[in-house]
Amino acid sequence: FGEYGGGKTTSAEYLHSLFNGLPLDLVRRVAIRADPQKTDEKMVARPDYGKLHGQEEKVVWQHFVLVPPKIVDEFNRLPESNQAILLNGVDRGEWSYLNDSIFTGPVPFFATCNYSDKGNNGLIPPMLDRFDVAVESKFPGVANAVSISQDYHDEKDEVLRDPKLTREALKILNSGKPYEEIQTDLRVLISEHESNLTKQGFPILSEEDRERIEKEIKTIPLDKDAETYFTFLVSEMNVSPKYGQKRSIDAIDTEKGLYLQTAFIGSGSRREEKSIIRYAKSLAWLQGQKEVNLDHITQVAPFVLWHRLKWQDETLGKFRDNDRDDPLDLYIAKTLLGDGTQEVPGVKRRFVESRENYQRVLDLVKHNKLENALKEARMYSQNGKGHPIFWDTIKDLE
Repeated sequence: FGEYGGGKTTSAEYLHSLFNGLPLDLVRRVAIRADPQKTDEKMVARPDYGKLHGQEEKVVWQHFVLVPPKIVDEFNRLPESNQAILLNGVDRGEWSYLNDSIFTGPVPFFATCNYSDKGNNGLIPPMLDRFDVAVESKFPGVANAVSISQDYHDEKDEVLRDPKLTREALKILNSGKPYEEIQTDLRVLISEHESNLTKQGFPILSEEDRERIEKEIKTIPLDKDAETYFTFLVSEMNVSPKYGQKRSIDAIDTEKGLYLQTAFIGSGSRREEKSIIRYAKSLAWLQGQKEVNLDHITQVAPFVLWHRLKWQDETLGKFRDNDRDDPLDLYIAKTLLGDGTQEVPGVKRRFVESRENYQRVLDLVKHNKLENALKEARMYSQNGKGHPIFWDTIKDLE
């Protein structure tokens, strides 16, 4: 998210080019520039019109689908109904048109959004939930802005451009070959472009490097505090002593305490939880840590949640006029997932206050003293007014 000309799309293009070994001009050529007229035929695929006249049904896939890394520029200019076209593609890498389909698997997917104006639409919640994280394209500071202004015609882009390879890539994309053969042919060009970048001094991650890194990230465990905080966060977003679980169709319940669930409309999702763990592990890997600690979770979680959660008007009113460096939604997420305020304690503060009690319950379970564990959990639950994690534990133990 960000203002016009803040570098959102440019940043995504540079990242795709460098991390995936693609010429910058190809990355830009296959990106979608969103507008209200974008349909299946303009984004995903269209019939082969020549063969259609001969009564043969054949699908021509758009370049956006065929090139794995994807960018949708000005995403919120798509009407809400048309955003649904991309749901399965963003989530699972599944693309369908007529009776044909392509499975790309999960691939890097960036969407850029300007802040709300008359030309923008709302983003549908199912789509927001499919993006692991959201960040703001911030003002880079006066000194950096002055430096950037000297590169008026983007001369530095030439380092990442390769018109010859881009023309060859477009021939491959237009060849009509099966998806797998197109990917094999593209990998040859990618290898050549990576070689050119290496000669210019750019350190390049090979496909093998990326696969190795992915495996290393998956094996990183959470330490006890990180796992416990994550457990508390998930329970505060999903467990309701009054209604059994938090639902978007139920009224907000504040009788049992001002937990995180009282601050937003809706509930948590399994995608959110996977995103927090994946990005916390990635951050730990990037820092050379052998375990995910509490800081990794608390640093990542606000960026996973702020675009997904719809804060209550009352919540927005409590924070709207505060001094802050972040967009309001992100500022609220950082505050409520951290220590909170005097008026509204945050998840981290409640975690510190209740983790020893929760650990005692877990220790009793570990030693198979289930009746004692249930008794302790009921005591800490305080008839539903204690932390939601104890209410959920009671249900499991019963």
